[in-house]
Amino acid sequence: MSKMNEIEQRLRSARPQTEGSPPPLAAVLALVEQAAAEPQPRHWWRRSRVALPLALAAVVLAGAGGGALLLAPGKPLPPASVLPANPNTGLGQPVPASLALLPMRVPDPAGGPPWGMRAIHTTRGLVCLQAGRVVGGQLGGLGTGYAFNADGRFHPFLPADAIGVDACPTGDENGLAFMPGSPVIVTADGLPLAGENLWPGERVHCDLPGEQNWGVRCPQAELRAVAMGLLGPDATSIHVSAPGRELTVTPYGPEGAYLIVLPAQPDANTSMQSGSWDGHGDVSNAPGGALLTVTYGDDSQCQIPATSPQQRCQRKGFGSGSGALPSSAQVSAPVDARYLPLVSHPTASLIAEARTSNRFSRRRFSGREEQPGPALAISFEARVSAQNESSGYVVELQPQEVPGCATPALIVSQPTEETISAAQRVEMTVPLEDSCATTYSGRVFFAKSSSESEPGVSHGEDEGPLYEVIGSQFGARPHSLRFPTVGRFQISVP
Repeated sequence: MSKMNEIEQRLRSARPQTEGSPPPLAAVLALVEQAAAEPQPRHWWRRSRVALPLALAAVVLAGAGGGALLLAPGKPLPPASVLPANPNTGLGQPVPASLALLPMRVPDPAGGPPWGMRAIHTTRGLVCLQAGRVVGGQLGGLGTGYAFNADGRFHPFLPADAIGVDACPTGDENGLAFMPGSPVIVTADGLPLAGENLWPGERVHCDLPGEQNWGVRCPQAELRAVAMGLLGPDATSIHVSAPGRELTVTPYGPEGAYLIVLPAQPDANTSMQSGSWDGHGDVSNAPGGALLTVTYGDDSQCQIPATSPQQRCQRKGFGSGSGALPSSAQVSAPVDARYLPLVSHPTASLIAEARTSNRFSRRRFSGREEQPGPALAISFEARVSAQNESSGYVVELQPQEVPGCATPALIVSQPTEETISAAQRVEMTVPLEDSCATTYSGRVFFAKSSSESEPGVSHGEDEGPLYEVIGSQFGARPHSLRFPTVGRFQISVP
């Protein structure tokens, strides 16, 4: 028997068996609503305090992915990457005021706990969406089917599960983000919408559209088409059109938040080729998918998903976001460079290009990666602040070629990952990828991303995560100095 067949058999044998009839759904939902009204602790960081109300410890629910489900408290879903203790570094920490669920509750097509969502803000300016099933006022996933080993429990989602650099744009000066999400195919347990910061083994153990990891496709009966997003304050209505279904929803609050849950269209998940990843989940290319028509206050309309650039939704009612890129004169400052013979725990460079005779070809220089070795210490005074995850300072190095000793053609550091104020002294350590005695010509530049692009569509040159925007400047074609230069330096190393 093949390994994949063994995995499939184990997964199928783990599915819960239904014995007897569940109680009437109306009675169960009444218990859920009663529990939801009870106050719950909101200290997200204290995992021991996220247990469900005792009133729900032995509730049996109908639906929720098929069969009867004994709803008992389960363990929270741990994030793959721990957020930094310092709220002013990296992705930041969740802002406590943003952890409450938005008030919309959307029924599941098969019954059981309703669906809900929240827009989590971080101290570094990111806005992250998280959705799932709601029990006792908490957002989480159900242990049914191929989720949580079908343990029949409710597993709360932690805010950190949703916080990641690729899924979370930066908000404008009012904290509003533009995230027009298409209907994605997820399992009824809700686990796929916990967020991107999960270990692969913590995700559903069946394959959704565009996936081929587990050797067993998620069953059609357990699939839902879920659309969630943020459209901003000017969106007034969303008309949802799907075969046999027509409805109109009103976006919530200044965020323009929406959450729509429908049965997945037939044949939504027949093979890996049946779909692809799109921002917050897997879309299906099977016919019969839902179409969302958004109407704004000025009577203009757009479609999700869009089939042409003219149909794409545009930002309306938002602030200026991260603002215009400053000029070189505004960021200019003296730069000091020092040689460090040994750095024990270097951070890998964003770019380390090998030398090649083909100027249209790029490949990674095979150097130390993150091994101990020499580095340059770069320091300067910041003239412009870097207040969030979409802005930072970067070092670019160009070593002179040395006969008989391999040097990279280009080294670009990771952007600074902490909140920087104007007039603050900045210290950066850039690992050298080799031990060649040579001379480095370098510059420090200030980079900024608009972080406003729509999931699933091509980015503009200044859109998307900051590391992508920086990388686009150093593509296969000769690049222009799009980012303003703080200062230049030259240093020889032994």
